[in-house]
Parts: sequence; structure tokens; C-alpha cells
Amino acid sequence: MIQTRQTNLLLARKFSEEMIFVETQLEAKPNNADILLDFIRKDYVPNIVKNNIKPICLLRGMIGKPSNEFILISAYNDINLWESHTNSLPLVNEKIIYEKNTLLKPISTNKFMSCENNTLKNIYGYREFLIETKNINTFVESSEQGVWPRVQSQGGKVLGLWANITNSSQKRILLLTGYDSVSHWEGTRSSNQYGLSFANAPESSKELTETEKILRKNREDITISTTVNLMQNVNLNY
Repeated sequence: MIQTRQTNLLLARKFSEEMIFVETQLEAKPNNADILLDFIRKDYVPNIVKNNIKPICLLRGMIGKPSNEFILISAYNDINLWESHTNSLPLVNEKIIYEKNTLLKPISTNKFMSCENNTLKNIYGYREFLIETKNINTFVESSEQGVWPRVQSQGGKVLGLWANITNSSQKRILLLTGYDSVSHWEGTRSSNQYGLSFANAPESSKELTETEKILRKNREDITISTTVNLMQNVNLNY
């Protein structure tokens, strides 16, 4: 469901003491993708930086999402900054055929982990979950204490974990995890979902799999649906 700007603001005010994140989805016609990318890097991002907004990452569709789709995650210090930005005249480019902004609340134990991550990986797993709102704490615990330690021991790096700001009984969760390459991502996948056998796992990873087995199962049990796409990190150099 696409939220209106007014609904976004009303919901975000409930989290006014926390940093607000925004996921901006931009899409161009396939033959205009590079032109749109040039606009994002040279005009769109410098404009938000000028307004004290911190870009976290810019991702481009690779596997699962088309290469003409871009995802920009940005951090706003508070809701007032978001309001002032949305009230200003936006930069418009005729190559944009679709634009959507989604307000996000960080739900990981370290709420600022994405802002502290200055070194980005080449590839990101863009993974979405749908869960019942009441199960968020279980989801976070299962991720942080079960799944993440093994992935991180294999060189993966979690950039952030967010939930859509909504009043609904279900939440869309966004998890971004970085990898050096597609083959690196493949090496962290489980070849045996419940036995958790990892062909390329180092010894430290293998020792973590029993804990992961339990907590991963907990996360699977509360997940209504999930999808994953691979996206390429775009260096911004702003």
C-alpha cells in the first residue's frame, strides 16, 4: 500500500525523537537508466546532502530487480527535517517514470548501525519480510543472535534493519546485507535449510550453526512471506 505524504507525516511524528529513514525508489525506462543514474549522482544526492540529509546507500537492480530501478536509503535527524525537505520544491527529472518514498524506523539493537557504516560492500542482499507487528522483538533477536553472527563470520556485513512506519497489524521489514560479490553471497547460503550445512563456511561459522538452527527456525515460523533480490552498490562520491 502506497502511503500518502500526510499519512507519512502523521505516523512519523510518533517517532519524532528518533532518526527517520527514507527509502526512495526511482525507476526510469530501461534505455534511460544511465541518464537517471547520472542525475541521481550529480543532482539528486548533492541536493539532499546540502539540506543536511545523510545518504546511506544507493543501490541498483541486479538480480531480481531490473537495472533501471534504483533504491536510495537516506537518514533524517528528525521528523522536522523530513517535513522541511518534503515542503521544498523537489528536483524533477523527465527520465523518472516512477518514484516512491517509504518512511522507515530502525529496529536493530544499534539504531545507528547504518550511519556508522562508512565502508560499503559491492553487492547487497535486499531482503523483505512480512511479519505480524507483535513479533518484531522475536524477529530482531533471532536475526541478531542467530543468523547474523554466522553471516558476519563469513565476511557478510549487515548495513541495516528497518520496519515500515505504519499502524497496521503487519509490518514489512527491510534487511540490507553486504557481500563482496555474487559468489560471496552464494557461499553464505544454506545448502540444507534445517541442517545448516555450509560448503564454504570457515570453522568459526560452523560453530555458530547450532544456535542459528534454532533461532532461524523461530524467524521462519513468524515470517508470513519473504523475498530477496541482489543489488549493486553505486559509489556516490559526494
